[in-house]
Amino acid sequence: MLERGRSPFRGALCHTGLVSVSRADLLEAFRRRGRQLWVVGGAIRDRLLGIAGSDADYATDALPDEVEAIARELGAPVTTVGKKYGTIGILVDGRWTEITTFRGESYTAGSRWPDVRFGTSIEEDLARRDFTVNAIAENAFTGEQIDLFGGAEDVAARIIRAVGDPATRFREDPLRILRGIRFASQLGFTIEPRTLEGMRATAHLIETLSQERVTAELDRMLQGREPARGLEYLRETGALRYALPELEPMVGCEQNRFHKFDVWGHTVATVDAIDVGEERRLRRWAALLHDLGKPAVRHPKPNGEWGFYRHEVVGAELAAALLDRLRFGRREAESVVLLVRRHMDRPDPDDPKAVRRFMARLRGHWRDLLALKRADNASHTYDDREYHDRLEAACERVEREEAELLRARSPLSGDELMAIFGRPPGPWIARVKERLSSLVLDGELAPGDKEAAARIARELLESQRV
Repeated sequence: MLERGRSPFRGALCHTGLVSVSRADLLEAFRRRGRQLWVVGGAIRDRLLGIAGSDADYATDALPDEVEAIARELGAPVTTVGKKYGTIGILVDGRWTEITTFRGESYTAGSRWPDVRFGTSIEEDLARRDFTVNAIAENAFTGEQIDLFGGAEDVAARIIRAVGDPATRFREDPLRILRGIRFASQLGFTIEPRTLEGMRATAHLIETLSQERVTAELDRMLQGREPARGLEYLRETGALRYALPELEPMVGCEQNRFHKFDVWGHTVATVDAIDVGEERRLRRWAALLHDLGKPAVRHPKPNGEWGFYRHEVVGAELAAALLDRLRFGRREAESVVLLVRRHMDRPDPDDPKAVRRFMARLRGHWRDLLALKRADNASHTYDDREYHDRLEAACERVEREEAELLRARSPLSGDELMAIFGRPPGPWIARVKERLSSLVLDGELAPGDKEAAARIARELLESQRV
């Protein structure tokens, strides 16, 4: 079975005003035509795990044109984005559900996509799936289950096992390597030895995949319940070299006496220590990349310790390039890079000006940085919790009592500065505005005092300090 990147429709509740078909009507339509319909994939696995609300996708002996015709006869909204691979999306009970024709794919060596061959039986379809825990089918009409490969036993044992020969499965579609690792992270499962060896033998094929597919799997892996497990499997299988080669120099990069692990071990521990919540994705990516610059800047100090001077600056540059390669959205990438760049900031909690500057630099992400700092502290040889508690309390006080100062802006715009001084546009404007904004932030210049701002700007320009 071809595992593509997650559909933007799949599992999503419909809020567009479209009228969906009921599951009962869908089943009756397939029954009338004498067609098979089987619940497949993660829905059965998750039910065995006691996880509610998982997507219910189906496999059928009906060809895609017939599946589409059934949906349109019912008046259900349809998406045909995956039709060439046998998949029709239908809005069922308010959720986009995928119905896929039985498949028995044949693969061309070195090809990124399979040549889809439609099959005739559920048994053939299950034999082409990736892992045993995803190769259980349930008859949608009778509830009868087919489990040809011991998937239910593997769910109970919390094991990821390839269907059939592991290397063959991964050569068919190398994305399955990353999917298996992602499942291990999401479900807290262990990858069994033969499957792990198959991943090692085929990890180099990850390079043949599109970047979008790789990034989608890495993203979901990092947000799993046990991201450390997923990251260690990436390293252990050699997939790290092909999926995130920028991180490989972290492995074995020794640190100083303030750290329990090398840079890789510390990074894994930091990601694992990130608290769960709405900002999990941003914070875990920031945790993964926060020490990216360390291997590049590591140097011996006179006292024999390793030094990492300005690793946060270099790391931010490397993180920006990496996220661009991964094709992250611009806003998300900028937020991660900002946290990497500022993760070494250590303002005095008793200095209100320092705290305001700290918060202003973070552009609303101070809570995210504090979460990163707390996670970063998890594998240090010292305990910095008291400092973090004091800094958090100071930030909350500023946010509560000095919100207006946090929104500090230069009283003069760029156009006003050019008009006052008769100078053309240039870098000087940004430097003057930055200085004026800092004075407002520190409470030394009133937000609307244009006269004082002009006087200060003139002094700066005359002294050639900008």
